[in-house]
Amino acid sequence: MGKLAITKLVCFIVLLAAPHIAPAQVKERSQSSSSAPSTKVTVGVVEDVVLSPWGVTFPARIDTGADLSSLDARDIVVENNIVAFKLGKRYGDLELSLPVVEWRYIQTAMGTERRPVVEISICLGSKLLRTPVTLKDRSEMIYPFLVGRAALRGDFLVDPSRSRAARPSCPAKSLSINRVSAAAKD
Repeated sequence: MGKLAITKLVCFIVLLAAPHIAPAQVKERSQSSSSAPSTKVTVGVVEDVVLSPWGVTFPARIDTGADLSSLDARDIVVENNIVAFKLGKRYGDLELSLPVVEWRYIQTAMGTERRPVVEISICLGSKLLRTPVTLKDRSEMIYPFLVGRAALRGDFLVDPSRSRAARPSCPAKSLSINRVSAAAKD
């Protein structure tokens, strides 16, 4: 009985020391926090993303099951830690060269693949964000771009009942460059 009495005494002291909040105060707090403007963008299962600074728009599948995003890249060649690749004909056959930031092993339905990872900027809804993406020939896939959790973390809410809920609305200046200058860099 001694241990039980001590346990009851400790619980009683904790209850006395805890701050008391009246139900009216709780209601006020929840109302004031819900009336504050949210900075999170709600996206659906399919959204358009713009690849910045090239201004290329892709339909993208929002995939919370994937950690990293994935971009449809054709004719991938890696040399001296620089990856050269082309976007599909539907997206201007644009040739890009970017530094490889890391290599990742990605689990697919066909097994495990080693893919190069690059960092790109995309416009998703009203947010311009820099995110790592794996490069993979996605020509057999419905969506040439897959947006993973790393890109969504902290800034987005996913509503699976919606599609194209957040049209890209980033400043035009941040989304386009002269294609001649892009080709000159390659």
